[in-house]
Amino acid sequence: MADKMHRIMVVDDERFNLTVLIDLLTPMYKVMAAIDGKTAIRTAKGKTPPDLILLDIMMPEMDGYDVCRQLKADEATRDIPVIFVTALGEVSDETKGFELGAVDYITKPISPPVVKARVATHLKMRENMLELKRLYSMALDANPMTGLPGNNSVSNRIRQALQSDENVCVIYSDLDNFKAFNDKYGFALGDDALMFTANVFKAAIKMVKIPDAFIGHIGGDDFVIVVPSAKAKETADEIATRFDEGIIQFYSDEDAAAKCIHSVDRQGNPQTFPIMSVSMAGVDLSNHDFKRYVQVNDACAGAKKKAKALPGSSFYCLGRVTSSTR
Repeated sequence: MADKMHRIMVVDDERFNLTVLIDLLTPMYKVMAAIDGKTAIRTAKGKTPPDLILLDIMMPEMDGYDVCRQLKADEATRDIPVIFVTALGEVSDETKGFELGAVDYITKPISPPVVKARVATHLKMRENMLELKRLYSMALDANPMTGLPGNNSVSNRIRQALQSDENVCVIYSDLDNFKAFNDKYGFALGDDALMFTANVFKAAIKMVKIPDAFIGHIGGDDFVIVVPSAKAKETADEIATRFDEGIIQFYSDEDAAAKCIHSVDRQGNPQTFPIMSVSMAGVDLSNHDFKRYVQVNDACAGAKKKAKALPGSSFYCLGRVTSSTR
């Protein structure tokens, strides 16, 4: 994904001051302006909140301190960095601002290089903080066996893709005949097969060269990946190839030679189960107008039925004419 352009909100009741900062920052950022505290708070709580706020202190009706206090009291806006831009130079003024949660002070008249440097620094610090929070959340949610992001992380990643209108394909997958394998060979070897599957996904993503691809493990034999739409089929084909080449190692020589497991049901009737394969169901978000995660989930469930109806390791992508099987 391309790096987004950060949004900066400049708050000042003096239009000249607004113009100076807007002209300075517009080449690098998306700049929004507010001429009073109420407008600033309303904008910060809107659909596209700023990534950083440059806030004047001396304003009528609601000064910068009150604006900062209200922003920091609201969970939706408390993590937005606030830099005060002011002519006030007393230590007590700076102390009050820091106590309210401001991250920095810039004194008037402003120095353009100083403004640029401090804005860039605090945006980078915010990015680092958000990334740490994301990694911590993923660690708490990780599947205990594979270490891959779990169900909450999967749903969050798909919601993020929807909100950002990303051209990505969400691919749900599971293993065909996994239960039969578990019943015969036991859960320990079943877990080994799942670890192998997780490593197949990682290796395929690396081979197709998608460094920012998402791989999640919902549980059991259910996995989810999110890849660029243009790379979906290539990724699925690589996964199918690697899986089919390696899964046979987990079977006995007899079953591997027969390419199936012979078993009986509860009534004693003989049954035959083929060697495990991987069914992948894709939903290309660029071809659909989904707004909610549940819509994507339902679409994937429908595509999954189509994929499982195909023989062997297969990929069925909803909204595309072709599917692939091995």
